[in-house]
Amino acid sequence: MKNTDFSHFVGIDVAKDKFNYAVIDNSMHILREGQFSMNAEGFTDFLVIVKDYPHSVFALESTGSYHVNLLAFLTANDKKVALINPVLIKKFMQTLTLRKTKTDKIDAVVIAKFIFKNIEHVNRFVPDSTDDITALARARESVTKQLARIKTQLKQHLAVVFPELTANCNVFTDFILNVLEVFPTPQSVVNSPDNKVKAVFDRLMTGRGRRPALSYQRFIKIAETSIGFSSDNYALIVRHDVRMIKFLDKQLEEITETFIDEIRKNRKDELEIIKSIKGISDVTSAHFLAEIKDVKRFENKRKLAAYAGIDPSVRQSGYMYANGRISRRGSKSLRRCLYLMASGLVRCNEYFRAYYLKKKKEGMPHRKAMIALCNKLVRVLFALLKKHEKFNPRFHYL
Repeated sequence: MKNTDFSHFVGIDVAKDKFNYAVIDNSMHILREGQFSMNAEGFTDFLVIVKDYPHSVFALESTGSYHVNLLAFLTANDKKVALINPVLIKKFMQTLTLRKTKTDKIDAVVIAKFIFKNIEHVNRFVPDSTDDITALARARESVTKQLARIKTQLKQHLAVVFPELTANCNVFTDFILNVLEVFPTPQSVVNSPDNKVKAVFDRLMTGRGRRPALSYQRFIKIAETSIGFSSDNYALIVRHDVRMIKFLDKQLEEITETFIDEIRKNRKDELEIIKSIKGISDVTSAHFLAEIKDVKRFENKRKLAAYAGIDPSVRQSGYMYANGRISRRGSKSLRRCLYLMASGLVRCNEYFRAYYLKKKKEGMPHRKAMIALCNKLVRVLFALLKKHEKFNPRFHYL
């Protein structure tokens, strides 16, 4: 069916437990409105209603997670579905009225009118089959953030309990974490016989290829001279932090393995194209692909940069025209992924490092030069994925 063949437009406003819908025609007359529960019965009843409008397109706001089940249901029933960024709906609503009245019922009508007005671009809003992979990428990102927070928390607690330990070794190695689980405070070490401490170290070193940097004798000496504050409460807190880190490490490893396997299974060629740029890892390559879904969704490199929110915001008034800070619209996860990629490129890739240093020489501070590098990276990745070719450092990418 061509985009011009649609005769009805269904806007859906989704909440946690319910969804409102509105059906309009080509004259933007409201033909039907209603509300259903977010459950199997509600979905089935909704499908019965919309059978009266066979040539319809359905539009939903991207809600993060609430829309996923209804979207999957409509797609499974061969409905044309568009998933709209809430920012676009908000801006569109501002063109319709100056009033601030906002209800779920009104929102459904606005969404229907939005897709009617943008029907020639409907294919840009069609979600593809990788939403579950994107969800996996976001889950991995969430675990990574939790892990970083708990590690910071442990360091803060050890600064009180065992400050000398953080100065003498990396407390986040498996070996030291396991030691801290048994001896979380200096007093717990002092109160234990030397042979017990040695036995713990010997057990933890069994099967290890490399000996740890910290010996049990050194560990005992540090504990005996420590200025740290020991208490049963702090022992409990340190053990909790250690166990949380070990748990999250395991979760991160499991999610990462599944995530990378899924990307390799479905998008191996694109993954290899991105990884052809020295300094970009499997993980960041996979995250990038999960976030953009399909590069064909973007008409040009500027659209992709805007989707990542690294395009400059523009201020214009009369004859004054100025570029401001980056817009920060679009995908926050993609923006973070690009910054991580750029950080790796500055360290490991001469082609991109030269561009970064050029921007620094032009007077840009580090952060601004990194954003410029992110934009450069977007232009390169867009070109490579569109042409389906690997990176060549001798080629000049605009």
